[in-house]
Amino acid sequence: MTVNEGESLRLYRKALRYAETDPEVFLGAARRAAESILLDIAMHEAVGSRPTLESLLTVLVAKGLVPPKVVLAVRTIQNYGNYGTHAQAGSEEEISAEDVQPCLTALTQLSVWHGQVTMSLAEHEAREELGSARVGRGTTRIADSTLIVVKAVLLGCRFERYLAQRNHRVSHLQLPWSDSLVSDIAQRYLDLAVYNEQRLLRILEADEATRSRVVTVGRVGYSMGGRNFYLLAARAGRWGKVTGAEFLANPAGAQIAVPKQSDMFHNILSAFSTDEAGLSEMGVRILDVPHHLGLELFHLNRDVLAVGGQNLRMHARDDDAYFELLDSEMLPRSAQTRLRAAAANVLIANVDWLAELQVGAGELHRELMRSFHDVASDEERYEDLVRDLVRHATFPQESSSHSRERLVRHVLFESYRLGEP
Repeated sequence: MTVNEGESLRLYRKALRYAETDPEVFLGAARRAAESILLDIAMHEAVGSRPTLESLLTVLVAKGLVPPKVVLAVRTIQNYGNYGTHAQAGSEEEISAEDVQPCLTALTQLSVWHGQVTMSLAEHEAREELGSARVGRGTTRIADSTLIVVKAVLLGCRFERYLAQRNHRVSHLQLPWSDSLVSDIAQRYLDLAVYNEQRLLRILEADEATRSRVVTVGRVGYSMGGRNFYLLAARAGRWGKVTGAEFLANPAGAQIAVPKQSDMFHNILSAFSTDEAGLSEMGVRILDVPHHLGLELFHLNRDVLAVGGQNLRMHARDDDAYFELLDSEMLPRSAQTRLRAAAANVLIANVDWLAELQVGAGELHRELMRSFHDVASDEERYEDLVRDLVRHATFPQESSSHSRERLVRHVLFESYRLGEP
């Protein structure tokens, strides 16, 4: 299965850039982005329809592949696209950025749905491939990742060298970062994985069978040292002259753009010491947006507050138009403690695999982490690690090799104190 999520996301981002500067162009770009999204789903289902918005939607709805609220969003984009075509064809009526806001909202809703569907399809495909592979004695299967924080551990610990000494070869399997990794370890589809400590503990507390099959080898570190939370604001927007303390005292009216199906959303709840209903009572509205968006988020609304990954954070630091209204260090000590705990990652293993290897969890952890932290005193190994991460980790498509390297070095230092700040 090939899902062209990258092209759909590119078209969505392109549309956002025109929302304020050229609303008429935005409407045409929005329609093309919607067509790309529906075509992705149609290609996966092999519906064989003509690549037009109407024909794609008709066939996909007939097959029950598009929920009613998404159909409504597509129809909104379609109607606005028709209106935009009419305006560009000679109408004297001007289209303003305010006029296209309903289309902009509908396009964001469609893009969020598409991201959720494609992630679900990718995980289902990975699970099927994993289940069909046979467990072979003498083979260690490790969950691979393109996340910088996780991939750094997988590369720096030198699993291949350690396991070769015990007559095991390593098989890396690319899998999504989700709770399914824990069940894969329990069922021995996998032998080793790096995963979030708090989410692991919740699973083990709730499932005795999993608890008996999965061993916590040891902690490997904290994503960004536990300081990975921030709220990004535009200086020209509503919050441009507000301090972090003032915002915390009265956040009413804030719209926070964040993928709701993510750790970033849970970090918002931790930062505000509340749940989703509590945010609503404070007057804070969550705007669910696709993963991996950049500063074009502010084309949705210049008054919005953005929560994203470290790619967005580094990009914003190069642009004086944006600033961090709030970050981890501005929060009360109790919130900082919760966020740090939520950032802890651990290495987990299957109990039978450990028995075959004839090694205890503590001994394994010491050996692997000794190799990992030796990177700090070996400049050649450190530079090799940086190059490998630039080559294999996930970055925005438009990012330069220089910006990727800068981000890698930043994450390595903040998460593991490797390299220079």
